[in-house]
Amino acid sequence: MKAEVSLYLDTRRALKNGTFPLKLHVYFTAKMERWYGTDYKLSQFTFEQSYLASKPRGENKDLKIELDAIVQKGAELAKALGDNFTFEKFERKMFRSKASTNNVIEHFASAVKILEKNEQIGTASSYDCSIKSITTYLSEGKKNPVTHISFSLLTAETLNKYEQWMIAKDCSKTTVGIYMRNLRAIFNKAIAAGDIAPELYPFKTYKIPTGKNVKKALETPDLNTLYTTDVTADSFIEKARDFWFFSYQCNGMNFRDIAELKFKDIHDTYFSFLRHKTKNTTKEDPSPIVVPLTGYVKDFIQKYANKKGKPNDYLFPIFQTGMSAKERHKVNQNFIRFVNQHMQKLVDQLGLSFRLGTMVARHTFTTQATRTMGLEFAQEALGHTTMNTTQNYWKGFESEAKKTMADKLMEFASVKQKADQVEIEVPA
Repeated sequence: MKAEVSLYLDTRRALKNGTFPLKLHVYFTAKMERWYGTDYKLSQFTFEQSYLASKPRGENKDLKIELDAIVQKGAELAKALGDNFTFEKFERKMFRSKASTNNVIEHFASAVKILEKNEQIGTASSYDCSIKSITTYLSEGKKNPVTHISFSLLTAETLNKYEQWMIAKDCSKTTVGIYMRNLRAIFNKAIAAGDIAPELYPFKTYKIPTGKNVKKALETPDLNTLYTTDVTADSFIEKARDFWFFSYQCNGMNFRDIAELKFKDIHDTYFSFLRHKTKNTTKEDPSPIVVPLTGYVKDFIQKYANKKGKPNDYLFPIFQTGMSAKERHKVNQNFIRFVNQHMQKLVDQLGLSFRLGTMVARHTFTTQATRTMGLEFAQEALGHTTMNTTQNYWKGFESEAKKTMADKLMEFASVKQKADQVEIEVPA
């Protein structure tokens, strides 16, 4: 099956001069058709005497040649795509100039647009920061900022120099790694789309740095101290602490997922949710994470949830119905900042010597769950789609936490040793 391409005069609303917009109509199936704007505005009469006429005359003949060329180009592209036709591929080849297909900046802009459309605002922001950083580096020493970056310019040698520049700017290797992985994704998409030759791929030679990401997890004594210490009722610190421990209690629940909870997610003995981070990126249907409604969880919901709402209303007064994806992202970041700041105030007041943020709640749950129930339980509870993800996550924890787990595995040996000692002490 191939897409059909034609021109369509949109006569729904006339322009001031009495003409109408001429649009390119691409039909693939009944549920897959789109209209694209063109630079042409025609009257109904001109449209009929040029594009629709079998033997146009004078200026209309020249106009028909121009319009037919547009249709022919679209039809040839659609035919070449065949069963692999998608509107994204068609648009890229139909409307982007040859210069833009080799412009890394344009590719990043296109990726950001798609991510924002999919409401992946955090990832879109990361991509935007990546290309701005690369552009700043390549513009250094030049009179005007760089507006075109060809893929051929970003060789392994250039990327190594860019990495050194980033480090000199006090950027961590973790940040460099994030920016480089975004760039690698752009290269992969450009090669897959046929925009650039595979030979331009620099990541066979250039190796992306990996930051030393040691994950912090609290032990039971510190958890007890934070949870039981007296704080002022209804204070910011109390609210921050309550939400932090709610995250810890609920499978290390990400704060974005807490904000996204809705009344329909609450059931008689549990609540369930899909991770915001992966629900749009997992190819297969993701499995919901199930959290039992313990006494603590029930009390927390009673204290902080909206008193009533429709099934699709938010459970907690963090997001509001009607917020855009960007607004929700900003509100979520502000709420995380609020919890981090006030949890750190509590830590400082207690004279403890560690940094404490929202992610520590997730890391602490992971440590406790893995030690007591094993990696398979942790995988399901954390919402990881593969065991490999859970194993890589566990790799980032401090060696002391791993040692504690290893010691726990041999507890049966100490029990046997004690039994042997008892036997020795018993008289014959």
